This record gives sequence, structure tokens and C-alpha cells, in this order.
Amino acid sequence: MIASTIVIASLVALSAAFPSADLTRVVNGQTAAAGQFPYQALLKIQLPQGRALCGGSLVNAQWVLTAGHCTQGASSFEVTLGAVDLESESDDGRVVLTTTEYYRHEKYNPLFASNDVAVVKLPEPVQFNERIQPIQLPTGSDTYADRKVVVSGWGLQKTGGSVALKLQYAPLTVITNSKCTKTYNPLVIKKTTICALGGEKQSPCNGDSGGPLVLEGTNVQVGVVSFGHASGCDRGLPGAFARLTSFADWIKKKTGL
Repeated sequence: MIASTIVIASLVALSAAFPSADLTRVVNGQTAAAGQFPYQALLKIQLPQGRALCGGSLVNAQWVLTAGHCTQGASSFEVTLGAVDLESESDDGRVVLTTTEYYRHEKYNPLFASNDVAVVKLPEPVQFNERIQPIQLPTGSDTYADRKVVVSGWGLQKTGGSVALKLQYAPLTVITNSKCTKTYNPLVIKKTTICALGGEKQSPCNGDSGGPLVLEGTNVQVGVVSFGHASGCDRGLPGAFARLTSFADWIKKKTGL
């Protein structure tokens, strides 16, 4: 079975966020500084069974990009921008908005994790500042093979662990899709997929879904966290992302960019 080799619905229940907080960093990542990833969004998603966590990225003043599977069964989204702490009781400059409007890619297929993108519309435009800025969509058809990239999110810090209390990030390197098929079934690694690998077993994990993969030193987003290997996040295996060169036109059409 194809689905046995991947973890597609990489949501994580928020109920486990604090009771057993693990001080180790998200799969060998580092803690972000305030404003380091001004495009990063935190999505708390209301589902029939409770709330779940995903990441996202600000596309423009009123739209957030995330993974298609993060919207499955969702009735509402609490979107936080400008934050580093998962939760904050003080005025740290974060903006929190609740919305119910979103568009998932019409050809999203959960079995093959294909076309795994969605956009969420904020109820009102946000004001940009040092801690809240949009991503830049890629242009052209570059594969980005061997390029240095960065992934960020509040997801699990290790397989079966707890979510990160502060935003974590990790450096990765894009690998070719042919190399990625040595880990995953070729049927799930499509032209619309981009894979990236950490040099020290860095990897996105459950709860990082929907988050941004950007070119190092830029705000150019080339991927959306989609799925990882079912054997765990901390084995040093590549993560798979929706390739944004394949979806830039769709995003522009839906968001009016």
C-alpha cells in the first residue's frame, strides 16, 4: 500500500502541547528569534474531534498559504501572525484572527498526497511590520536541486514527542525527485513534489504541515510541508513538500496576487 510509506495527514492534536513539553529541539532544529520568519503563520484548526495544529505562510495582507490536508474537515481556523511563542500571555505583537473561508486545490488527492495546497482568507487585511511580512512566490521552473533551504514550524520535536513551545527552524538541502524515490514510492513523488534532506537528521514533523520551505537567506518560498515517512521524523529521511513553482499560478488566481 502506498499510504503505508508516508504520513500524509501530519496534523497534531493541541491537547498534548504542554503536559509533557520536551526541551529538545524540533528534529535537531534551532529556536527562531522574533521577526526572523515574519511570514510564518500558526494555524489552530477546529475539527470535529477537537483542535489541531498546522503551519502556514502569509501570501499577502489577507491570505495564508497552507497544506490541503490541513483543511480536511476544518470548520474554522485561528490564525496567528508575528509570533515566536506557541502561546503568549503578554502583548508580544502577535495578531490573532479567526476565519472560516478557505480554498483547497480542486485536484487534491489525499491517497497520493498530490496537489496538497490550500489558501485561507483572513477576515480583514493585516498591517505589515517588522514581524509580519509576506512570502515571495517563486518564478520560472527551477528544480532547486542542491539549493539550501529552511523549514520552520511548531511541530513535534521528535517522533511521538510534544510540539515546540517556540518556533523552530532547520536547514535542509533540496534533493532531486529521482533521489527522493529511493525513500518513497515513485507514485507519490510527482513533478509537483519537492524533497529536502537535513545534514544532521533535521526534518519537519507532525504539526509542521502547511509550513513554509524557503530558499536560505530569502523570503522566496519554494515548498509547503506535505508529508514525511511513516517510520518517523527523526531518522534522517527526506521530507516531501508541495512544489510551489507548480502552484504559483493557482495561488495567484485564488488570492488576487
